[in-house]
Amino acid sequence: MIKLNHLVHARALATSGNFRRAAESLNMSQPALSRSIGKLEDYFGVLLFDRQSGGVTPTIFGEVVLKWGNPILSDLGELERQVMILRDLDAGQFAVSLAPSPAGLSGPIALAELVRLYPNLRCKTNVRLWHLVIDEVFARHVDLGICELSIVDKTDNRLSIEPLPQHSVVFYCRRGHPLLSKKSLSKADIDPYSLASPILPPRAANVVPGKTEVDKDTGYLVPSIEVDNLDLARQVVEGSDTISWNTPLQLEPWLKKGTVKALPFRKPWMVLDYGFVYLRQRMLSPATKAYMQFVRDIEDDIAIRNRALMKHLFQ
Repeated sequence: MIKLNHLVHARALATSGNFRRAAESLNMSQPALSRSIGKLEDYFGVLLFDRQSGGVTPTIFGEVVLKWGNPILSDLGELERQVMILRDLDAGQFAVSLAPSPAGLSGPIALAELVRLYPNLRCKTNVRLWHLVIDEVFARHVDLGICELSIVDKTDNRLSIEPLPQHSVVFYCRRGHPLLSKKSLSKADIDPYSLASPILPPRAANVVPGKTEVDKDTGYLVPSIEVDNLDLARQVVEGSDTISWNTPLQLEPWLKKGTVKALPFRKPWMVLDYGFVYLRQRMLSPATKAYMQFVRDIEDDIAIRNRALMKHLFQ
C-alpha cells in the first residue's frame, strides 16, 4: 500500500536530483530515504528513478507517479491549512502580497494594527510588482493580494476581486526644476526628462510622461529609471532633474518642506486603481478577514486626506 510519506520522499528526490540532498531536506537519513523509495518501486514493480553518477532522474514510470502524486500532496496541504485557519486567530498565520502603491499606503499600517491586536500571529508580507502579485495569489504563496485591478482578468471565475477607493496622484520634481517655470505642462513638455518609477501596468502606456518604453512582450511600461519602491524614487528626484509620481499624501512631508514640488500636469487617468484579489475557492482565514477590514477603514481615511491635499495643491 502506498503511504503519503512515500510520495513526499519521491517528490523531494525528483526536486533535488540527489539522495543526500533530498534526505537532508526531509531531515532523515540517506539509507532511510533509499528504503522508502525502494518500497515504492517494489509496490509498482518498476524502476521509478534512474540512479547514475551524474544524479537521480525520474523514469517514465516515476514521472507518472509524480504527475498524480503531486496534486494529492497539494490537496493534503490545503486540507491542513483549511483546518488550521479555523483555530484561534491569535495562533494562526497570514500572508499578503502588496503592489508598490498599497505597500506605501494602507498595507503596512493595517499589518501593524493586526499584529498589535494579535501579537502571536505569524505574518509574511511581500512587496511585488503589479503582475507578480497575481502570480503569488494563483500559486497560493499568499492568502491575499492587493494590486492594480486593470491587469486582473475580471472574467476569471477563480478569483474574487474587491476594489478599494481610488486615489489621485501627481507628478513631481525637485524644487528649482526647469519644468516649474511653466504654469501648465503637456506630456511633450515632460517627456525629455527621466522617470523614476516601478514598472507600470499597460494602461499607463502612451499616457505617462517622461522617458519610458513599452515592453513588447507584456505591454507594461518600463521607466528609464526603474526602482522597486516609490520612496526610493523620491530620493532620486530630490537629487536630480528626474521626475516621478505619487499620491500627495505620501509626499506630504516633502511638499511641506518644499524639497519637492507637484508639477502642473493633471489628467483623468492619474489615479491609483487597486484592490483585493484572492482565490474564490480558498477559505479566508480570520486573520485575513481582520486585515482586510483594517485596510478598508484605513483606505477610507486615506481617500479623504488625499482629496484635501489635491484640492490644496491645485486650488
